[in-house]
Amino acid sequence: MREMAVRSKPLLIFDFDGTLANTLEMGIGIFNDLAPDYGLKSVTLDEVKELRKLNTRALLDQLGISRLLAVKLGAHIRKVLHQQMDNVEMIEGVKEAVIELHKEGFQLGVLSSNSADNVRLVLRRFDLLECFSFIEAGVSLFGKSHRILSVLKKGSLEPRHAMYVGDETRDMEAARDSKVIGLAVCWGANGREAMETEGPEFCIDHPSELIGCARTLEARR
Repeated sequence: MREMAVRSKPLLIFDFDGTLANTLEMGIGIFNDLAPDYGLKSVTLDEVKELRKLNTRALLDQLGISRLLAVKLGAHIRKVLHQQMDNVEMIEGVKEAVIELHKEGFQLGVLSSNSADNVRLVLRRFDLLECFSFIEAGVSLFGKSHRILSVLKKGSLEPRHAMYVGDETRDMEAARDSKVIGLAVCWGANGREAMETEGPEFCIDHPSELIGCARTLEARR
């Protein structure tokens, strides 16, 4: 982490689920299995397409999930997901983009509510673990913006020299609250329609676009 302050290239902080790893369909399956236990209705793939247009708060309201229940259900889903991580694939095109970013000298890290063990397991399986200098994982009472600021403080970095990459509207909220650049990917939990409502600096549809966004951020320094 100390190396960040002396590096000339920006820091890219990645969310994991839905951004790097394709856990969305698996997560939906787990949600549907658990839904009856929580008094919730299961969702179809067609319903998921519509739900992706909603921001995180509206999505939870649509599903009838309170904020408290969301925390409890999320923990349960992550526990079940842990048992299935060997079957998780990377988003198509992500591996190539990460390798290129690493090769060009960009500092890369992961900040996720998933567990560090799960993140490392998948990254190691795809020979990407060495590309990331840190993994900040697990649920935080203070939210992602607080954790982003903590990462910046450890690396003695200014927010304008960092970018948070995520697939949910709340990821873009965290980027805005911590004053880092927000890069919204539109292949995960929320689609472009929802992501653009949060005003991210960049909004992309394919992992290959990550490289151009990183270079643009570097050129501003």
